[in-house]
Amino acid sequence: MFVNHCHLMPEGLLDSSDPQAGTVATLLDIMDELGIERAVVFAPLPGYANDPHQANQWLWEQIQDNQCLEGFMTLNPVDSRSLALAEEFSEKGLLGIKTHPPVYHARIDDEAAYPFYELAAHLQLPILFHTGVHGWLLDNYRPLLIDRIAQQFPDLQIIVEHMGGWEFFGEALAVVRNNSNCYAGITSTLDKDWAWYIPGELLRNMISLVGSERVIFGTDYPWRQPAGIRADIQAVHSICNSSEEADNILGDSIAALIGCD
Repeated sequence: MFVNHCHLMPEGLLDSSDPQAGTVATLLDIMDELGIERAVVFAPLPGYANDPHQANQWLWEQIQDNQCLEGFMTLNPVDSRSLALAEEFSEKGLLGIKTHPPVYHARIDDEAAYPFYELAAHLQLPILFHTGVHGWLLDNYRPLLIDRIAQQFPDLQIIVEHMGGWEFFGEALAVVRNNSNCYAGITSTLDKDWAWYIPGELLRNMISLVGSERVIFGTDYPWRQPAGIRADIQAVHSICNSSEEADNILGDSIAALIGCD
């Protein structure tokens, strides 16, 4: 398996009572326990130091000796520093970008972000957008706004993460169906007790509509722990009609997207 969406954090940042929560070492132990061979990992959001360079540099340093980990930057598309940072960390070997519009307070289709999207497309850096209700003004980050970006930048590869959750699943599905450069991220959508849960019958229908080669599973480590991740993997198998579909969702899709076949 090759999983997406693993957050990494320095010791003690997530939980002072458990300094190893969110660390590389704990993730590698979980991967070994669950039979996960490779993972895409994210730099901590700038709350770590309010310094996007420091956050992404920290990630790059952490994964240098771990060939099973592939890094994504965390960047704000409307931050003027992000263009130079995308170029710097692309040159260093990070393979994509995770952005969180409601955390950054960055409207998805703000034209101030267009140079960033254009650069990401040029550098062949997929952008993963967090979608789903997250406390900010919904009109600024509803999934349908991604359609405008996908149409404006057809060479930009986009992961619509969490598929909008239950509330915005229809919008997210419409965007992925409408744009061949968009992928359905199903991280944290498989557990009925989780915030972005989407019923299995809807996910099964989505796979039929867009194809399993455009569906990507992620763990949401460390928010999801081994028991939950194992259950999510089992749920993927339950919504698939074949082992080929499951193989795509559990690794082949993300590997092809970031060029790690």
